[in-house]
Amino acid sequence: MARKAPHSNGERSAPRTTAEAPLAPLVLGLAKRFAAAEAQWSALADQRLLRRFRRVIADMETLLAEGPCSDAESDRIRSACAELLVAERLLGAGCTIEHEAETPAGKRADFRARRGDAELCVHVKRAPKPTLRDASIAIPQSWRTLETVRRPLVVALSLSRNLRGRAFHTALDLAFDFVEQASVGDEVLLRDGEGLPAARLRALAPSTGRAIELVADLSTAFDDHVPRFQHTLRKAFAQFMPRVENIIVVAGSPGAFEAFTTALLGSHIERWDKRPRVGELMAYGRGGDGFWAGSMRNQSRLAAYWPLEHRAEPLLFVREPVPRAANAVRASQLAREVFA
Repeated sequence: MARKAPHSNGERSAPRTTAEAPLAPLVLGLAKRFAAAEAQWSALADQRLLRRFRRVIADMETLLAEGPCSDAESDRIRSACAELLVAERLLGAGCTIEHEAETPAGKRADFRARRGDAELCVHVKRAPKPTLRDASIAIPQSWRTLETVRRPLVVALSLSRNLRGRAFHTALDLAFDFVEQASVGDEVLLRDGEGLPAARLRALAPSTGRAIELVADLSTAFDDHVPRFQHTLRKAFAQFMPRVENIIVVAGSPGAFEAFTTALLGSHIERWDKRPRVGELMAYGRGGDGFWAGSMRNQSRLAAYWPLEHRAEPLLFVREPVPRAANAVRASQLAREVFA
C-alpha cells in the first residue's frame, strides 16, 4: 500500500474528510485508538504484527492526505480497515491473537484468538465491490404518507424521476394500493404521465413495527448482490480451521446489510406452517436458499456484518442451537462479548 509521501515539514497531514475520502474519519479513529493502546497490547500480539499495523495505518493516512483516492486505493483501504477493526476488538477484549494462522489443509485464518480456555478463528472478508457504492438517498416527505398504512412491512422505494401534479397523485394512489396488499418479495413499477418509469416499490421484509416502514432502495441490484455475498461466505468457509469454532466477519457499506442477511439466512417468505404473531394475519420466515439453510455447513455457527463507517458497530448472528460441547459454548460466549 505504500506510496511516496508528499513533502512536509515533518508533521503528518490529517486525512481530508471529503466526498473522495469518506473513510477518513474511520482511519483517523483507528490511528488514535491503536496509538493509545499499543503498549497495553504488546503482551497480546507479536511485536512484528503491531509494527505491521502501524505501517498500514500510516500508509492509509498518507493515501487519504494526498486524495482523492482511486477506486483501487479505496478498496485497499477498506480491506485494511476491516482487518484492523477486528484486530482492535479482539485485543481490546484481552485476546491473544495469531495472524494468518495456517490450517491443516494449507489455508489460513486471518486471526486465531485465545482468551483463557476460549478459542476462536476469525475470517475477515470485505464485502463484494459492487455493494460498496451506496449513495446517500433521502426519501421525499411526500412519499412518507405511505407510512400511515397499518401493516408491519418494510418497503423499499427507488425514484428515477420527479413526479408532480396529477402524475404524482396517480402514482401515489397505486403505491397505496400496493403497500396495502403486497407480500414480501412483491414489487411494482410506477410510471409518469408519459408512461416512463418513475419509481419502484419493493416489499423487502416484515417489520418489527405496526405500520409500513419506508426505506431508500440503496441497492438497485439487490438480487445480484445476494449471490455475491454467498460466494464471499463460501470462500471464508473453505478456510475454516477444523476442531475450532470459526466466525466469518464481513465488512461493507451500511446499504448492503439486507443483502448480506438474505445471503446468510435466506430469502423472506410467507410461512403457512407457522402461526402469525398476535394481531397479524401472516407469518413470515426464511427460505431454503441461505448459506445457513437447513443442516448445510453446520460447522458455521457464527457470523457478523460490520459497516465500514466511523463508530459503526458489528451485528452478530448466532446459529441456534449452540452445541453443548464446552469449547463451543466458550467460543460462542467470547464471540458475543467481542462482536455483539
